Amino acid sequence: MKQRIIELSYNNHEEMFTLPINPSEFEFSEAQNNQKITLLNIGEANLIGHRGLVTGSLSSFFPSPSSPLARYADREPMEYIRLLEKWKTSTQPIRVIISDCDFNLAMSIDKLTKKHREGDKDVYYTLELSEYRFLNTPAVQVETQQQSDTNGLNNRPNTQTAPKSCTVVAGDCLWNIAKKYYGDGSQYTKIYEANKGTIGSNPNLIKPGQKLVIP
Repeated sequence: MKQRIIELSYNNHEEMFTLPINPSEFEFSEAQNNQKITLLNIGEANLIGHRGLVTGSLSSFFPSPSSPLARYADREPMEYIRLLEKWKTSTQPIRVIISDCDFNLAMSIDKLTKKHREGDKDVYYTLELSEYRFLNTPAVQVETQQQSDTNGLNNRPNTQTAPKSCTVVAGDCLWNIAKKYYGDGSQYTKIYEANKGTIGSNPNLIKPGQKLVIP
């Protein structure tokens, strides 16, 4: 039995699969956007920037039905390939989860390479991946004034803070939304309780386009 599970999913688990045969090894790197400058009186200096995107690749194969490893696959090799090609051209990120590496990222498929070998019905592939960052533009809140019903004068501005809200996009989950707004993903239950009517009975199934109240 495999100890490591590598799961690829699309559109909040609308479509997903686990790799039937894990790569023998994989590597992901994270650059730092530092900038080296030269100052006249000091010489070279290093300005430390923000972190770059995580990038890496996964290489393995999808076993054919005649392979002794076919028991690990739940579909034909080309079905896996067609699904990956569909995700790659959808303009939406996928989510990559590696069970024992604390790895859970939305990523874009930058390149899909597939290879067939003579006399071998297995399909070999390489997935080149880059981290995808969701860019959410914060909403601007404008204070409004209420007109007095008795004398027509403006009352004081409404100082009550309107509840925050966010619109679910592809790749979102309640844990990540809670981490963004509260700094703690385990607070996702607050968001779920406030939005049960929208989300339904399963907090893991949120859909793009849903508007959630952030209490």
